[in-house]
Amino acid sequence: MLHEFPVSEVRLDACVQQRERLSVAEFLDEMAVAAHHHAECRGIHLSVEPASRPLVVNADQQLLAAAVMNLLNNAFTFTRPGGRVVLRAREEGGRLLLEVEDQSGGIRDTVGDPFQAFGERRGRDQTGLDLGVDIARKAVHAQGGDIHIRNVPGAGCVFVIDMPLGPEEASTPTTTARTPATVAMVVGSREHL
Repeated sequence: MLHEFPVSEVRLDACVQQRERLSVAEFLDEMAVAAHHHAECRGIHLSVEPASRPLVVNADQQLLAAAVMNLLNNAFTFTRPGGRVVLRAREEGGRLLLEVEDQSGGIRDTVGDPFQAFGERRGRDQTGLDLGVDIARKAVHAQGGDIHIRNVPGAGCVFVIDMPLGPEEASTPTTTARTPATVAMVVGSREHL
């Protein structure tokens, strides 16, 4: 929530991390539970597509949750009521890909770097969405991951969080996901910050 933003920002700036081995399936379940009400209030169908096999990632649960929740909030905001948002996990080349796919219509073709487009609007945007995308990007980068956008003009966007998977022998995590984390999710006007 908005009042929690400064704590999350301090954690990101200070690079304070509490990494642990997380079950990706359990993490996705927690994110779905946390986001369900928000999607339902907007009349959006949220579906979760787990990976085809159990996966483990070594990550800071709160930072990863902040990234995912902010991307989901962005997707809910730009997807029209009756639309669908998908939270998906898959493995590719020893890496975890967490995807948030929306039905927003995509990003204008005139935009070169989609992240730059969010940054350029920062001074004008009163929705707080630029801030949410920025939090997601910082949270992922702080953990050695990357985030990129796949634009599907006329359909929507797929935000992809790309992180290294845990070691192969970690297919059964010794530390499962904690109780759902408190995360910063930017909702509404930035005037409250």
